[in-house]
Amino acid sequence: MATFKVIISGEGQYALWPAESDPPDGWRATGVDGVHQEHLNRIAEVWGVHGTIV
Repeated sequence: MATFKVIISGEGQYALWPAESDPPDGWRATGVDGVHQEHLNRIAEVWGVHGTIV
């Protein structure tokens, strides 16, 4: 099963990124790695309805 990390942009946007890849410019890892659905759940908890999950 593929693992992903939660990354965050300088503008506060969250996204999932393949764990083995470095985040793109302007984004940084949050330190949380795991499977895709776990991260979607975590992002929804943290960010809620205040933005869009990309």
